[in-house]
Amino acid sequence: MPPLLTEGQIVRNHRIGRRIGHGGMGEVYEAAHVSLQRRVAIKVLHPDWCKNPDLVKRFFNEALATNLIRHPAMVEIHDHGKFPDGMPFLIMEFLEGQSLRRYRGTLSPLQVVRLAWQVASGLRAAHAKKIVHRDLKPDNIMVLRDDTVPGGQRVKILDFGLAKLAAEHQQEGAEAVKTRDGVALGTPEYMAPEQWLGASKVDGKADVYSLGVVLYETIAGAPPFPSSEGSRLRSLHLYTPPPSLADKAPETPKELVKLIEDMLIKTASERPTMDVIEQRLEAMLRSLDRSDPPLSLEPQPAPKPEPAPASSATWLPLFASAAVGFFLVSLLLLFFLLTRH
Repeated sequence: MPPLLTEGQIVRNHRIGRRIGHGGMGEVYEAAHVSLQRRVAIKVLHPDWCKNPDLVKRFFNEALATNLIRHPAMVEIHDHGKFPDGMPFLIMEFLEGQSLRRYRGTLSPLQVVRLAWQVASGLRAAHAKKIVHRDLKPDNIMVLRDDTVPGGQRVKILDFGLAKLAAEHQQEGAEAVKTRDGVALGTPEYMAPEQWLGASKVDGKADVYSLGVVLYETIAGAPPFPSSEGSRLRSLHLYTPPPSLADKAPETPKELVKLIEDMLIKTASERPTMDVIEQRLEAMLRSLDRSDPPLSLEPQPAPKPEPAPASSATWLPLFASAAVGFFLVSLLLLFFLLTRH
């Protein structure tokens, strides 16, 4: 398929470079601002999909969602618009890294917990804004190198194109998109049981389940239900307990195994919230690596200054005073002895 944009083309003061990704719904290009030389990624929706008004609305809602959440785990989207032919585009932060899928079965428990805590923190912030991702999977979690965080790896959560935004966000520019009752939206291998029954009424607990599947796969090397046949996969997610993670990866800490089991509970109301998951992962981090600084965002009190050692200039007057005192006492003692004789 020929590229939708051409190298050298200018989009909102950004010069298009190479195509870095493409799929059935669109393409992504590397670009740079013509004067600031800031690297960005430009995402475009394929013209065939532009004929669907709801898909175009969801495409632009992605920009609003990530900017409403405002969290380090979210991709920054700088601008959006449409080409003269109506094809929409997003100008976003350029990321250099690998999807979490590339790391499955290769990470230590500490690395898994560190990355999971970052994802949970980002999704907790999304849920606080009444935004549900609805398509969490390893391909939508990018792992970047960042030496400023413990472990040197930072995550970015991608693709809020299927996100569910609360109606109140329409006042902030969100496009109203109606999901019909009974329609399942998402990636089948990672969809929560209630998502299979209809995506319109799901809440943050669906993201909890999807993250549980992602963590299971990251540790075990494969998702709990890898079947590709639709009705069979639906039945497994709805009714069948996942295979024991402890059996597939015996070295996994019991606390992490238990957390993932709780996230994969079939009944949404019995799963922990993303806020609780973040707290449990933080507790695991503290036990697995005590060398890490506290994860709290609250400012830490400054250490009290140590008393400065006394300098030679401080001690000299004391020595002089002691010497004079000793001399006077000696004179008095000598005078007393002479007068006695």
